Amino acid sequence: MKKTGKLKTLMLSAIMAAAGSMPLLAFDNTNILVEEAVNHIYQQRYKQAHQALKQAYEQSPRHPGVHFNLGRLFELTGNFEEALKEYRLAASLDTSMVAARRGIARCTVEMKRINAVAAQQIETSAPAPVVKYEPPPQAPQTARVITQQPTTQRTPAIQYQQPARVIRQPAITSLPPMQQPASRITTQDLKLPPLPLQATVQASKPAGEQRAEVLLDSGKTDAAISALEKILQDNPDSPRAHFLLGKALSVKGDLFASIKHLEECLRVDEKFYDAYYLLGRNYARVNLLEDAIKNYQIYYVVKPQASVALEMARIYETMGSPEKAKEYYSRANAMNPGNPNLQMRLTESAGNLANDLYLRGNHAFTTSKFEEAANLFSQALETGNLAESSRRDAVRKLEVARFKVRESEEKRRPAKEGFTETRQNFAGTNLKYWQLNDINFKTRFTGPITVEWRGYIARKLTRYGRDFLLMIKELGQDELDSMNRDRNDYRLNSHFNNQPSFLLATRRGGFPPFAREGQMITFNGTTDWQFYDIINDLGETVRLPSFEFISAYPD
Repeated sequence: MKKTGKLKTLMLSAIMAAAGSMPLLAFDNTNILVEEAVNHIYQQRYKQAHQALKQAYEQSPRHPGVHFNLGRLFELTGNFEEALKEYRLAASLDTSMVAARRGIARCTVEMKRINAVAAQQIETSAPAPVVKYEPPPQAPQTARVITQQPTTQRTPAIQYQQPARVIRQPAITSLPPMQQPASRITTQDLKLPPLPLQATVQASKPAGEQRAEVLLDSGKTDAAISALEKILQDNPDSPRAHFLLGKALSVKGDLFASIKHLEECLRVDEKFYDAYYLLGRNYARVNLLEDAIKNYQIYYVVKPQASVALEMARIYETMGSPEKAKEYYSRANAMNPGNPNLQMRLTESAGNLANDLYLRGNHAFTTSKFEEAANLFSQALETGNLAESSRRDAVRKLEVARFKVRESEEKRRPAKEGFTETRQNFAGTNLKYWQLNDINFKTRFTGPITVEWRGYIARKLTRYGRDFLLMIKELGQDELDSMNRDRNDYRLNSHFNNQPSFLLATRRGGFPPFAREGQMITFNGTTDWQFYDIINDLGETVRLPSFEFISAYPD
């Protein structure tokens, strides 16, 4: 009885699962959809990207990657308001996502710029106010009696007449120049020395910005921030106010807010070079090293300094670029010769560069990339900074790598000669894949046609006493268009019927050693529109077109 009850329970559960009321498995492919959307965004297929992200959102509405890529999509299509919302959601779901915070800063700056342009257009398009002039009522004129004085030899008095009321008219009237009294001394006669450049620049600054800079220099950071925020409310396009606010926020440690204001400063005035330096330093502090290098380089071109070159060298060391690090250590040393610290760093950098080349050469050597290994070992030995044990090992492996390169060239020589011979003896007509099934195209030729195709080796088979390669052709753009595809796909299904698959046939052992499964090759072959029947993974018979193998070359 107990067994019967358990059996009934199991049967009931199975029936409910089949009816859909109790799903047994739920496959979450959110990450796959996000990767697909990223690929669509990279290829500028924004509609397909939006569809993939919409599907991913329905499955995982709290996935930070979904919201971040939605922000990218909206930003690239010009919808900065929606992009800002998605970036903020991504940053709140994953507080370590630096890219989302950078997107917030970009969109905030862009929205401010758009609003400022729109406000300016509204101001310029507003009609000018009409001012009506009404003349004042004229007073009744009275007769004026002038009595003539007798002529005497005394100083003539200057008669002053009350000027008549002048009404502004569109016409411009020229007035005689005013005569300067002889008793006034001109500035040229005073011969005052010119003001110093620093005083001139300081005097040209607005009073509010100058006062905020004094507060910042005296250590009153919070008061400076409050003053600068008030200035930016009245004048949001003041580059110096944005720079000073970015500097103050950097002092407080709010680096992303500082970066936002520094970027805004450069948007208003791209020649505000001090902002580039501060941006480089802030980006380096938040570990955005590529952005730091970009801003440092702009500043260094205009204002080359040993300290900036030293900072760039340290960043390149962190990024794993010893060549660039050595270059900028050398520049810093040339600007500040005799500095023992720089000399030591330059020597260490040269040693690190040699060791890095040696290690990369070892990696290429162990992965059978002998041509790359020979090049790296040669560079490492040319530096002259390898340790003795590493130098001996590099010399030995360099000889082995050069021998392997010569051996590989000898193996590839017949394939290269086969290509040359094929092009000399056969017509170089390259078929399209869809022409293999076009009987009208086939009847134009009286014999086999030689092709040169590139394809992916999906399987290696032996049938009818011969060797076959089951290939998937690399389609050209015209073939992709005719087959309604957006890209090549080298995945073989179990039916073996996904186009553009075909067979490459030869005698037993006739394929070169590099023709292995999972490899791309470029081959020459002939076709007389022959087809072979092979068995797929499901045990079914599939009919595929075939080429006779002539020669091949590995990719």
